[in-house]
Amino acid sequence: MLVSLCLILTAFSAAIIQSTSGFGFGIIFMAVMTLFFPYKYCTVLSITTSFFMQTYTIIRLRHYINWRLVLYPAITSVIMSGIGIHVMIKLPTQLTSLLLGTFLWILGIYLIFIAPHVKLPHNRRIGLLMGALGGFMDGVFAIGGPPMVAYYDAVIDQPLSYQATIQTYFWIVGLNVLINNLICHNLTLHLVPLIALSVTGCLLGTLCGVHLLQKISMSAVRRLAYLVMLGAGTYNLIKFGVSVWH
Repeated sequence: MLVSLCLILTAFSAAIIQSTSGFGFGIIFMAVMTLFFPYKYCTVLSITTSFFMQTYTIIRLRHYINWRLVLYPAITSVIMSGIGIHVMIKLPTQLTSLLLGTFLWILGIYLIFIAPHVKLPHNRRIGLLMGALGGFMDGVFAIGGPPMVAYYDAVIDQPLSYQATIQTYFWIVGLNVLINNLICHNLTLHLVPLIALSVTGCLLGTLCGVHLLQKISMSAVRRLAYLVMLGAGTYNLIKFGVSVWH
C-alpha cells in the first residue's frame, strides 16, 4: 500500500512539473521509483504514463499546437534516437551520469545567461538540428527534453502554445519508443496494475498543471524549466560522485 501511494504521488508531482515547465516527468519519476522497482520496469512505467499525460495535454490544448514547429524536429529525433542507443550501449554507466549532469548544467547556464540575448530563427534547418540533438540525447541518456526546451523556449512566447507544441513533439517521439517496447515484450500484463496507479496520479497532476499554466507567465515557465534542468544535472553529478566513491 505504501509503495502504491508513493507511485501515485510521484506521478502526480512529476506531471505537475512537466505540464508547466515542459519536461521533467521522466527525470523525477525515475529518480524516485527506481528505489522501489527494477530500472527496466520503471522505464516502461515512465514511458507509458507520460504517453497518457501527453495525450491528455494534446487533446486539452489542441488549438494551441504549432504543427510546423513539431514535425521537422520529430523526424530527426526519431532517426537520431536509434544512433544514440548504439552509443549508449558502449558508454560506462558512471560516464553517462557525468556527461549528462555536465551537459544539463551547461545548457541551464546557457538558457539563463545567454539565450535571452539570442533569437533563434523559425526555419526548418534549426528545427531539424534541435530535433536531432534531442533524439540523440534521448537515445544515450533517456532524457531528450532539455534541447527541445531550449528550442521551443526561444521560438514560442505564449505558455499554452509552448506546452501544447512541446508535448505534441514528445508524444510523437514517445509513440516510437512505446512501439519498440511492445515489440521487445517489455510491456507485460503484470505491469498493468502499476500503470493504472501511475496514470491516475499523472492525469490528476496534469489537470492541476494545465490549470496553473493558464495563470502564469512565460517567464515563470522558463524559470521552472531552468530549475528542473539544473536540479537534474546536480542529481546526475551526485550519482556519478557516489558511484566513484564506492
